[in-house]
Amino acid sequence: MVLMAIAVVAMAACGSTSSGEDLEPVLSTVNPTSEAGSAAVSSAEVDADSCVGVLTPIEGDLKLFTDSLTSTVSASEPQIKSMCSAMYDTSLPGSEFLAVVLIHLESDDAAVEHYELMKSAYTDTGAEISEIKNSDEGLTEQISALIDGGGVGRTTVMRKRSWLVTVTVGPSMAESLWNAGDMESIARGVLDRMN
Repeated sequence: MVLMAIAVVAMAACGSTSSGEDLEPVLSTVNPTSEAGSAAVSSAEVDADSCVGVLTPIEGDLKLFTDSLTSTVSASEPQIKSMCSAMYDTSLPGSEFLAVVLIHLESDDAAVEHYELMKSAYTDTGAEISEIKNSDEGLTEQISALIDGGGVGRTTVMRKRSWLVTVTVGPSMAESLWNAGDMESIARGVLDRMN
């Protein structure tokens, strides 16, 4: 299994599927819309195995953690060339967090397959989703799922060619420092540096 990405999908399946609020639309702008979002966006070179450079290091209660997941998933998922995670977290249960998972697959087709698997997992749980689907191979596809349950607020998944990136915030959208625009900006910024 694709550990971190599947873990996020599993959290979605375990939590409530809807908060009863209107779904924020997937945004078309690429600018972060909060101070926390602006601070998170990095322009550094990204190491696709360790996720160093994915997010900007920050000061305060939140700490930046990065981790390589490649060796953990390579035996069970040979189509994955590299996988890593970057996360802002306080290490306190129930506190705000932002997690990014970057996956490089061996082909565009393998990336499409993983993207569709993640999409169907959210659809199957009844989570409120919005999607931008592109027929042009060079453009980015994205799905955004509002969960607001089980310690997860929202997840955004983007695919561009053989790269996938997920951005997840929690513990809920109301308690998150980051909003949907921030999540999209962070994900697009990572993908733009990978292609």
